[in-house]
Formats: sequence, C-alpha cells, structure tokens
Amino acid sequence: MKEIWNKLSIREKIKIITSIIVGILVVIFATLNWKDQEIHFIIKVLKVKLSIAIILSVFSGYIISFLFSYSKVKTLQNENEELKNKIAEFSEDLIKRSEN
Repeated sequence: MKEIWNKLSIREKIKIITSIIVGILVVIFATLNWKDQEIHFIIKVLKVKLSIAIILSVFSGYIISFLFSYSKVKTLQNENEELKNKIAEFSEDLIKRSEN
C-alpha cells in the first residue's frame, strides 16, 4: 500500500485526502440528522431515516461519477498504450535506418 501511495502524484494524493475528509463530514452531518423523513418515489412513498437517505445519495453519486470517470480513464489508457506501441515501432525503424 505504501508503494502505491508513493507512486501517486501530489494532485492524486490531495484528491484522495479531500474525498476522505468529505466522506467523514457527510457521515457526521448524517448522524446529526437522525430523524424520519418521507421519500417520494414515482410509485411509492418510503419513510426512512434522513441520515440513511443522505448517505445513500452521496454513495450513489460517488458510484455514478466513478463509473463515468472509469470509462474515460480506460479510454485514455488504451490510447496511451497505442501511442507507446507506435513510439516503439518508430524507434525500431529509426535504429534499422541508422544501421544501414
């Protein structure tokens, strides 16, 4: 785990620390609001604790944003690999030309 942390950039470390702090603040806020609340869905009305609704909303938002960013990161990783392969091909071609 320490190796992974050391490989992260300052920006990535700040992002992780900020996410942890925001998560802790959300949990504190949610526990301070421990009362029943009606949530109106299209078909049904549910009565749940307000703090549970807050935590579930934040968690679902986090999951949705992760899924959207994951596809973008995966696309960039694939593009990066393609570019590395092209660089390797060009390097090999350049070495062959310089030998001739």
